[in-house]
Amino acid sequence: MDLRAIQLLEFDRIAASIAERAESAAARRLLETWRPLAEPGAIEAESVRLAEAIRRHGEPGSWCAVGEGELTPRLDPRAEEALDGPGLRAVATWLDAAASTRAVWSGEEAPSRFPRLAAEAVAIPNLDPLRERLTTAIEPDGRVSDRASPVLAKARAEFATLERRLVERMERWAQGHGETAYVTRRGDRFVALVPAAGFSRRQALVHDVSGSGQSLFVEPLEFCEANNRVIELHGRIVEEELRVLRELGSAVHAAAGELTELENALIGFDTLRARARWAEATDAIALAPGGDRLVLRSARHPLLALGPHRASLVPLDLTLEPDGRLLLVSGPNMGGKTVLLKTVGLAVLASHAGFPVPCAEGSALPAFDAVCVDLGDSQSVDDGLSTFAGHLRALADMAARAGAHALLLADELGSGTDPEEGAALGRALLEHFSARGAWGVVTTHLGQLKRVAGEVPGIVNGSLEYDAGAMRPLFRFLPGIPGASHGLEVAGRMGFPGGLLDRARDLTPEATRALEQLLHELQRSEQRMREEAGRLADARAVAESDAAEHRRATEEARRSLSRLRQTLTRESEVLLAQVRELWQTVRQEARRAARSPERVQAVREDLHALERGIDTVQRQAADAAGEPVTAEHLDLAELKVGLRVRVADLGGVVAEIAGLPDADGRVALRRGDWSIQSHVSRLLPAEGAAGNAPKAPGARAVVSWTPPDEGLTPEVDLRGMDVEDALRAVDAGLDRAVVAGLSELRIIHGLGKGILRVAVERHLQGHPVVAGRRMGEMYEGGRGVTVAKLR
Repeated sequence: MDLRAIQLLEFDRIAASIAERAESAAARRLLETWRPLAEPGAIEAESVRLAEAIRRHGEPGSWCAVGEGELTPRLDPRAEEALDGPGLRAVATWLDAAASTRAVWSGEEAPSRFPRLAAEAVAIPNLDPLRERLTTAIEPDGRVSDRASPVLAKARAEFATLERRLVERMERWAQGHGETAYVTRRGDRFVALVPAAGFSRRQALVHDVSGSGQSLFVEPLEFCEANNRVIELHGRIVEEELRVLRELGSAVHAAAGELTELENALIGFDTLRARARWAEATDAIALAPGGDRLVLRSARHPLLALGPHRASLVPLDLTLEPDGRLLLVSGPNMGGKTVLLKTVGLAVLASHAGFPVPCAEGSALPAFDAVCVDLGDSQSVDDGLSTFAGHLRALADMAARAGAHALLLADELGSGTDPEEGAALGRALLEHFSARGAWGVVTTHLGQLKRVAGEVPGIVNGSLEYDAGAMRPLFRFLPGIPGASHGLEVAGRMGFPGGLLDRARDLTPEATRALEQLLHELQRSEQRMREEAGRLADARAVAESDAAEHRRATEEARRSLSRLRQTLTRESEVLLAQVRELWQTVRQEARRAARSPERVQAVREDLHALERGIDTVQRQAADAAGEPVTAEHLDLAELKVGLRVRVADLGGVVAEIAGLPDADGRVALRRGDWSIQSHVSRLLPAEGAAGNAPKAPGARAVVSWTPPDEGLTPEVDLRGMDVEDALRAVDAGLDRAVVAGLSELRIIHGLGKGILRVAVERHLQGHPVVAGRRMGEMYEGGRGVTVAKLR
């Protein structure tokens, strides 16, 4: 990429802004001097790394770390930063950072979700033995630890004991020389501060005199030997510490190559983290260049995206296709044309550098070999160039480098000279750029160039919306529409004299005024269309929201009605069970009291009426819930021997009534040679039941059977049920087994207290379809299972 383009687009300011978010000084320096990459493979790799870093940064937890200071300068034996205690501790922090970074990326999910970064983290040299050695030997404050050497630990313990005893003895001695006397250190030796008056110099060595001359720093002769021993032991400690530091320094120098590789890897992660932080602050994405379209969705100038007015920043939506690669932007001054040009240029530079691009998903940029920029005042006093000459030099370079893989950014094309000649030169350049297939964004005020888009293939118009009534730019890009300059209106807003403005309007050619008015009307029409489209979109969103709310309300009502139906069904079944229990009681009492059979029959008819009422309630609940209504139950008054019915709990199998229901509602059914027992509440009318009649002798019944949806299992699990539900489940299981032609049925009742087992055994005695029973074998469940043998 051209260095001049990097400078004019202020790419270095973007790099510096990202560098501020790095943790290590080395990463900050690297980012501050960062440049777009030239190798396509390197660009793609950096984009992939950045995309993974941005995604990982959006998740909780730290994912990389760095050590203290810089590691590389400490690895050279000739370096000024020696490997003393603090220096070795700094090395240990880099080893700690490497270990924590590897740990984060060595999880089970990391390689699958972040393959590139996980592979790089795992490849960081593992120097855990050296890290453990440094951590053990060096304290966090840089001192050599007692754990570094047994000799050192022993010497320090002995030194502390001798020093304490010496101080205690000297303090007792000092107490005899007045309350102001105390023990202190002078140089390497312990001394006592005593009053000078009356002190005999023959009993101690005088080391110093206080500033006032009233006190002496003395070392009693009786403690000289102890002081000497303390100093000697301290020297041995220092020697041992130096030996430990030399050994650790040699170990660090021996691993210099791996340490350098480790530092470079962590610095690379630090640069990625800084870019991810910047992407979070600017709402940017990783954008890998490639393809044949230039599409920017909600793009922002990076520096403006970080500025104080970022909340009011109007994003840029721009699309350039292969058949329209050159965008010619026109419109008034201070309307945002230069910002648009810089936004496109910085997006391209950032994508080629592996930097985040402040735009939305769906954006795309081609891969470019060159970015050429003509922006601002190009005059040079040193080179003797005027402003126009500077522009000509930049434009000539553009013309030479124009091609299918070049991005050309020119601001105010054709300015700086006679408008007629400037327009001619500008048109010639645009035709040349288009013929060479170059991509570009060119801004201009020249009315003659605004017509080029309709005359030269590959060039498209565009402008930035301007509120002519309020005389202020709106910074919204309008594709396909050239912009009016509004030069005189802007001059009036800036306080230009009214008389001069009126004269300037009179001098403006009629054709120019007509063109400006036409462009203004075109922009107003486009604005009205966009506003209408916005209102329609809002109305559609409201309608869709209302429809969704209606669907949710309807579904909630359906669920509520369904729950109500279920509640009614459960309550009706409970009520029916209570009525049946009452009927049994009445029947038993009638037998014992020999009451009138007519009374018993009346109660029985009341029971049947109640069952029909419950069935009606259930059907009404189903109607209210919008659920399909199942076939009606049989009218009990129509039951007769030989009537064909469907048994609901047997998947709809058709059978004949072999006997009228008993007092409990149980009814015997016959299907061929099989005998089936069911309940009247589970019987449904058979197909053509109205025409049922007793069959002629010898006639065979034609039956149809729809198998149940669930697979048939040769067992019934009663665990967790009460006795009544369990026996009902046993009957249903026996019926299904008989219909399926099974010879045995496993009834699982469990061990427990044996209540279910006893109830099941009693129920099976004399059952019409049970030929016998036995306890389950060990492989079948043992005593927790009863096996019923079927007839």
